Amino acid sequence: MDVIFSETLNRGRFETWTRKPDSPFLQVTQVHGVDIVTPATLPAEADGVLVSWDEFSSPVGIKTADCLPIVVEGESGAVVLHAGWRGLAAGILARPEVELVKPQRVFIGPSIHACCFEVSEDFQQNFPGSPCFRQRGERFSFDLQEEARRQLRSAHPSLLVSVAPVCTCCSPQFHSFRRDRTSNRNWNLYIKG
Repeated sequence: MDVIFSETLNRGRFETWTRKPDSPFLQVTQVHGVDIVTPATLPAEADGVLVSWDEFSSPVGIKTADCLPIVVEGESGAVVLHAGWRGLAAGILARPEVELVKPQRVFIGPSIHACCFEVSEDFQQNFPGSPCFRQRGERFSFDLQEEARRQLRSAHPSLLVSVAPVCTCCSPQFHSFRRDRTSNRNWNLYIKG
Protein backbone atom coordinates (compact mmCIF):
# COMPACT_ATOMS: atom_id res chain seq x y z
CA MET A 1 0.00 0.00 0.00
CA ASP A 2 1.39 3.40 -0.95
CA VAL A 3 -0.71 5.58 1.38
CA ILE A 4 1.01 5.53 4.77
CA PHE A 5 -0.94 8.32 6.50
CA SER A 6 -4.42 9.78 6.07
CA GLU A 7 -6.36 12.46 7.94
CA THR A 8 -9.86 13.79 7.29
CA LEU A 9 -10.05 17.57 7.58
CA ASN A 10 -13.04 19.93 7.49
CA ARG A 11 -13.21 20.29 3.71
CA GLY A 12 -10.99 17.53 2.40
CA ARG A 13 -8.55 14.74 3.06
CA PHE A 14 -4.80 14.76 3.62
CA GLU A 15 -2.78 11.74 2.48
CA THR A 16 0.93 10.89 2.62
CA TRP A 17 2.28 8.48 0.00
CA THR A 18 5.65 6.71 -0.22
CA ARG A 19 5.80 7.29 -3.98
CA LYS A 20 4.40 9.81 -6.42
CA PRO A 21 0.70 9.03 -6.95
CA ASP A 22 -0.38 8.03 -10.46
CA SER A 23 -3.46 10.29 -10.48
CA PRO A 24 -3.00 13.92 -11.64
CA PHE A 25 -2.48 16.69 -9.09
CA LEU A 26 -1.20 20.26 -8.93
CA GLN A 27 2.35 20.84 -7.76
CA VAL A 28 5.11 23.43 -7.73
CA THR A 29 8.85 23.11 -8.08
CA GLN A 30 9.79 23.56 -4.43
CA VAL A 31 12.70 25.85 -3.56
CA HIS A 32 12.62 26.26 0.27
CA GLY A 33 11.27 29.78 -0.12
CA VAL A 34 8.07 31.65 0.66
CA ASP A 35 6.33 32.12 -2.67
CA ILE A 36 2.74 30.90 -3.01
CA VAL A 37 1.10 30.64 -6.43
CA THR A 38 -2.31 29.88 -7.91
CA PRO A 39 -3.12 27.09 -10.38
CA ALA A 40 -3.24 29.67 -13.21
CA THR A 41 0.47 30.43 -12.74
CA LEU A 42 1.69 26.81 -12.82
CA PRO A 43 4.27 25.56 -13.56
CA ALA A 44 6.23 27.69 -11.13
CA GLU A 45 9.00 27.66 -8.55
CA ALA A 46 7.30 28.20 -5.21
CA ASP A 47 6.51 26.50 -1.91
CA GLY A 48 2.76 26.76 -1.85
CA VAL A 49 -0.41 26.68 -3.89
CA LEU A 50 -3.54 28.72 -3.14
CA VAL A 51 -6.78 27.34 -4.59
CA SER A 52 -10.26 28.84 -4.17
CA TRP A 53 -13.03 26.36 -3.37
CA ASP A 54 -14.74 27.22 -6.67
CA GLU A 55 -11.62 26.39 -8.69
CA PHE A 56 -10.53 23.34 -6.66
CA SER A 57 -10.78 20.51 -9.19
CA SER A 58 -7.48 18.61 -8.71
CA PRO A 59 -5.61 17.54 -5.57
CA VAL A 60 -2.58 19.61 -4.55
CA GLY A 61 0.71 17.84 -3.78
CA ILE A 62 3.74 18.77 -1.71
CA LYS A 63 6.95 16.70 -1.42
CA THR A 64 8.72 16.39 1.92
CA ALA A 65 11.48 14.36 3.54
CA ASP A 66 11.26 15.98 7.02
CA CYS A 67 9.84 19.46 6.31
CA LEU A 68 6.28 20.41 7.22
CA PRO A 69 3.47 19.72 4.75
CA ILE A 70 0.81 22.24 5.80
CA VAL A 71 -2.83 22.62 4.73
CA VAL A 72 -4.64 25.85 5.58
CA GLU A 73 -8.40 25.50 5.10
CA GLY A 74 -10.36 28.73 5.04
CA GLU A 75 -13.72 30.20 4.15
CA SER A 76 -12.77 30.94 0.56
CA GLY A 77 -10.21 28.24 -0.27
CA ALA A 78 -7.12 26.35 0.80
CA VAL A 79 -3.39 26.92 0.80
CA VAL A 80 -1.11 23.89 0.65
CA LEU A 81 2.46 24.60 1.77
CA HIS A 82 5.92 23.10 1.98
CA ALA A 83 7.61 24.69 5.02
CA GLY A 84 11.03 23.77 6.31
CA TRP A 85 12.88 25.78 8.89
CA ARG A 86 14.00 28.24 6.19
CA GLY A 87 10.41 28.88 5.09
CA LEU A 88 9.24 29.34 8.68
CA ALA A 89 12.12 31.71 9.44
CA ALA A 90 11.39 33.70 6.27
CA GLY A 91 7.68 34.07 7.10
CA ILE A 92 5.83 31.76 4.71
CA LEU A 93 2.95 31.45 7.21
CA ALA A 94 2.52 35.24 7.29
CA ARG A 95 2.24 35.61 3.50
CA PRO A 96 -0.84 37.55 2.29
CA GLU A 97 -2.00 34.50 0.31
CA VAL A 98 -2.61 32.65 3.59
CA GLU A 99 -4.78 35.54 4.82
CA LEU A 100 -6.74 35.59 1.55
CA VAL A 101 -8.43 32.23 2.28
CA LYS A 102 -9.69 33.54 5.68
CA PRO A 103 -8.06 30.68 7.66
CA GLN A 104 -10.22 28.47 9.86
CA ARG A 105 -8.20 25.29 10.32
CA VAL A 106 -4.60 24.25 9.78
CA PHE A 107 -3.23 20.73 9.58
CA ILE A 108 0.50 19.96 9.77
CA GLY A 109 1.27 16.54 8.33
CA PRO A 110 4.00 14.03 9.14
CA SER A 111 7.35 15.77 9.56
CA ILE A 112 10.44 15.72 11.74
CA HIS A 113 9.65 16.40 15.40
CA ALA A 114 11.80 17.94 18.14
CA CYS A 115 12.90 14.47 19.28
CA CYS A 116 15.04 14.19 16.11
CA PHE A 117 15.59 17.77 14.95
CA GLU A 118 18.87 18.51 16.68
CA VAL A 119 20.32 21.93 15.87
CA SER A 120 23.43 23.89 16.72
CA GLU A 121 23.34 26.61 19.34
CA ASP A 122 23.92 29.13 16.52
CA PHE A 123 20.69 27.96 14.84
CA GLN A 124 18.75 29.98 17.46
CA GLN A 125 19.58 33.19 15.56
CA ASN A 126 17.11 32.06 12.88
CA PHE A 127 14.24 32.29 15.40
CA PRO A 128 15.22 34.99 17.91
CA GLY A 129 13.21 34.75 21.12
CA SER A 130 11.35 31.60 20.08
CA PRO A 131 10.29 29.40 22.99
CA CYS A 132 10.47 26.32 20.74
CA PHE A 133 14.05 25.34 21.54
CA ARG A 134 14.75 22.44 23.90
CA GLN A 135 18.07 21.87 25.60
CA ARG A 136 19.23 18.48 26.90
CA GLY A 137 22.69 18.77 28.36
CA GLU A 138 24.77 20.52 25.72
CA ARG A 139 22.44 19.56 22.86
CA PHE A 140 19.68 21.70 21.36
CA SER A 141 16.62 20.66 19.42
CA PHE A 142 13.91 22.70 17.76
CA ASP A 143 10.17 22.07 17.61
CA LEU A 144 9.15 23.07 14.07
CA GLN A 145 5.48 22.16 14.64
CA GLU A 146 5.23 24.33 17.74
CA GLU A 147 6.97 27.22 15.97
CA ALA A 148 4.48 26.95 13.09
CA ARG A 149 1.58 26.84 15.56
CA ARG A 150 2.97 29.87 17.40
CA GLN A 151 3.35 31.89 14.19
CA LEU A 152 -0.14 30.99 12.98
CA ARG A 153 -1.82 31.78 16.29
CA SER A 154 -0.07 35.12 16.60
CA ALA A 155 -1.96 36.21 13.46
CA HIS A 156 -5.13 34.16 14.13
CA PRO A 157 -5.57 33.55 17.89
CA SER A 158 -8.64 31.32 17.54
CA LEU A 159 -7.28 29.22 14.67
CA LEU A 160 -7.58 25.46 15.11
CA VAL A 161 -4.12 23.95 14.46
CA SER A 162 -3.61 20.20 14.57
CA VAL A 163 -0.41 18.24 14.06
CA ALA A 164 0.11 14.68 12.86
CA PRO A 165 1.64 12.74 15.77
CA VAL A 166 4.22 11.17 13.45
CA CYS A 167 7.92 12.00 13.31
CA THR A 168 9.27 11.17 9.84
CA CYS A 169 12.75 10.58 11.27
CA CYS A 170 11.54 8.13 13.97
CA SER A 171 9.11 6.27 11.69
CA PRO A 172 10.91 4.06 9.14
CA GLN A 173 7.91 3.85 6.78
CA PHE A 174 8.44 7.55 5.95
CA HIS A 175 11.30 8.94 3.88
CA SER A 176 13.59 11.06 6.07
CA PHE A 177 16.53 13.09 4.86
CA ARG A 178 17.79 13.59 8.41
CA ARG A 179 17.76 9.84 9.11
CA ASP A 180 18.89 8.41 5.74
CA ARG A 181 20.20 11.30 3.59
CA THR A 182 17.77 9.95 0.98
CA SER A 183 16.68 11.63 -2.22
CA ASN A 184 13.28 9.87 -1.91
CA ARG A 185 10.36 12.02 -0.83
CA ASN A 186 7.00 11.63 0.87
CA TRP A 187 4.20 12.83 -1.39
CA ASN A 188 1.55 14.73 0.59
CA LEU A 189 -1.77 15.32 -1.14
CA TYR A 190 -4.67 17.50 -0.13
CA ILE A 191 -7.85 16.29 -1.81
CA LYS A 192 -11.01 18.40 -1.67
CA GLY A 193 -13.80 16.37 -0.03
